[in-house]
Amino acid sequence: MVKSIKKTGSVNNENREVPGKLKAEKKKIWAGLRTYQKVLIILFSSLLFIGGCGAGYFFYYINSVNKTMNQNVTAEIKSTLSPVETKPQAPSTILLLGIDTRDAENDKGRADTIMLLHINPLEKIAYLLSIPRDTLVDIPGHGKDKINAAYAYGGEELMIKTVSSFLDAQINHYATIDFEGFVKLIDALGGVDINIERPIEDPKSGAYFSAGNHHFTGEQALSFTRSRATEFGDIGRIQRQQLVFKELIKQKLNVRYLSDINNYFNIIVENTRTDLDIMTILSYSRAALSFGIENINSAIIPTHPEWIENGTKSVQVPDQEEAKAMWQRVIFGQPVSKYGLEYINGVENIPDSMGQNKTP
Repeated sequence: MVKSIKKTGSVNNENREVPGKLKAEKKKIWAGLRTYQKVLIILFSSLLFIGGCGAGYFFYYINSVNKTMNQNVTAEIKSTLSPVETKPQAPSTILLLGIDTRDAENDKGRADTIMLLHINPLEKIAYLLSIPRDTLVDIPGHGKDKINAAYAYGGEELMIKTVSSFLDAQINHYATIDFEGFVKLIDALGGVDINIERPIEDPKSGAYFSAGNHHFTGEQALSFTRSRATEFGDIGRIQRQQLVFKELIKQKLNVRYLSDINNYFNIIVENTRTDLDIMTILSYSRAALSFGIENINSAIIPTHPEWIENGTKSVQVPDQEEAKAMWQRVIFGQPVSKYGLEYINGVENIPDSMGQNKTP
C-alpha cells in the first residue's frame, strides 16, 4: 500500500511538471519567431477576440472596417487606379495624402502632404517619394497649378490622375489620412522621439524647436512636420515629414506597441479613406516589417522656386525629365538618394536645383 501511494504521488508530480514544460516550450517558440510573425499573431489574435465573440465577430468586424474605410471609393476613383499584377509578391504603388480638414473652407480640406509609397516584397525594398505641395504641374481639366490644388478641385480621383500624369506612374492604391488621426495615433503610441541637430523656428506659426533630443506628443509632431515658414521652407518641411515617418516605423512598429492593436485600428479606420481592404494592409505591413528600416528609401522630387502671376504666387517648378527618371529608378529598384534623406540634418547642403522655397 505504501509503495502504491508513493508511486501515485510520483506520477502526479510528473503531471504537474508538464504544464511548466509546455509553457517553457511556448516561450522558446515565441522567442524564435521573427518580429513580423509576432506582430501578425497579435494582430489576428486581437481582432479574433474583439468582444469575445470568436471567428464570427472577426469576419463581421473585418467587413465593417472595410466598409468604413472604403465608403468613399467611387467607380470613377477605381477607374483611375492601375490593377496590381497577379503574380505573387508583385510590387505595388500607393498614393498617400495627408489632409488637413481643420478650419477647412470646403468639405475636402487641403492636401498638405503628397507621397508615393512603392513596395517591392520580392526585393524587400520600399521607396517613399515626396512631392512638394507647391509643385507646378498640369492638372487635367484645370491647366497649370500647384499640385495640391488637384485635391481641392476633384478629390482623390483628380489627385491620382494628376500624379500619374506628372510622373508617368501607375498608381495601384491610395490612402487619404486626416491630420487629426495622425495626432491621435501618435498620442496612442505614447509619442515619438526625434533628434534635431539644428534649431527650427517658424515665426508665422510661432513654433520653435531647439536642437537636441525631443519626445513629441501628437500635436508637437504635427507642428514639427507642418512648419514651413522656416529657413528651408517646404523642402525642409518634407524632410521632417519623412524623418517622423521613418522614426515611427523604427520605434513603434513592433510587438510591444502593437499589442493594443484594437485601439490603433479604430483611430486609423476613423481617419482614413482608402481603396485598400484590411487584409491587404496587413499583407503590406508584414512585408514592410520584413524589410528593415535601412531598406525604406526616402527622396524628394527635384524642384526649384519661382514666382509667377506677376510675382504674386510662389511655386516649385519641377525638373520634369529628372522627376520621371527618378520614378523609373524607383520602379527598377535603383538608388534615388541624390535628393534623399542625407539632407535631413544637414539641410544647408540642399542642391541648388531644388532651391529653398520660403513662404513669403
